Amino acid sequence: MTVTEAARRSGLPVDLVDARPHLPTGMPGLGAGPTVQLWPHRHGTDAMFLALLRRG
Repeated sequence: MTVTEAARRSGLPVDLVDARPHLPTGMPGLGAGPTVQLWPHRHGTDAMFLALLRRG
């Protein structure tokens, strides 16, 4: 079960928002979205997974 599914099942209206437009322009290898996986060797950051949720 994803976080989005869990929130919806509990009655919270949430939408998954495309995270890519919220990152610096020109950042390489962000994938097809809407979530993003960042890597130290590719993005110069710590490794992290991004998923933006908006309350509906």
